Amino acid sequence: MNNYKDWIGKKISRCDIITPRLVDHLKKTIDQNCLSGQTVPEGIFLCLCPDAASTNDLDKDGNTKLGIFLPKLPYKIRMWAGGKIKIFDEFEIGSEIKKNSTISSIEFKEGRSGNLCFVNINHEYLNKNKLIISENQTAVYREKINKISITPKIKDELKLIDKVEIFSSSTLLFRYSALTFNGHKIHYDNDYTKNYEGHTGLLVHAPLQATYLLNLAKKNEIEFNSFEYKATAPLVYNNNFFVEIGENRDDEIIGRILNEKQEITMIAKYKK
Repeated sequence: MNNYKDWIGKKISRCDIITPRLVDHLKKTIDQNCLSGQTVPEGIFLCLCPDAASTNDLDKDGNTKLGIFLPKLPYKIRMWAGGKIKIFDEFEIGSEIKKNSTISSIEFKEGRSGNLCFVNINHEYLNKNKLIISENQTAVYREKINKISITPKIKDELKLIDKVEIFSSSTLLFRYSALTFNGHKIHYDNDYTKNYEGHTGLLVHAPLQATYLLNLAKKNEIEFNSFEYKATAPLVYNNNFFVEIGENRDDEIIGRILNEKQEITMIAKYKK
């Protein structure tokens, strides 16, 4: 199989401005019980410099066609699997941000649900050539629909610091898709997400889940400059879900997203 080595190291750059409107709309999208009093909410970078392809360059799933920035992979069903974030400074309203994205690795694996391809992309967010945040994003492409979804149960109890309950309405999904210019149909087209990608309903964005976890930590004055998160299962809309943060037995600060059945859909670690 093609290992796509020629695509590793490919770069693309985009620019954006942190406007008062963007900040205000992100704040009004996030549940107020998750927010601190800071001017720019955590996770704003996930809304910056979106992949805004022209309509002719979109695939049937609403994403940019493969073969433009990412290679024409043999698998088409895409999910945002997680990421590692390093924070060097804070964002400010009015800043002109440059985002440099580089494909760092492409790896094929065989999972319980079939063949997979993991694509890692490094994103650097700079303000006047000063690095503000470095993000290593992992996207996974599946060969086929996974009809058997295994959602991790809670095994390790946390010494709870805070927990917030949120309703995952279609309006919430629409607002975040609009903020991030995300055209992936799994977030707004029920027929598509069920019939073509095999989910039971619309899905809550992985970066939105991460944004809740980042802001809840900041609200509780958790000190961290490194944040690593992993999506462990799809989070289906039109239900209550829970954002929680606490300490595990090793005194590590852990964040989790739980669905209405108290099953884990995302887990994160905060480090200094």
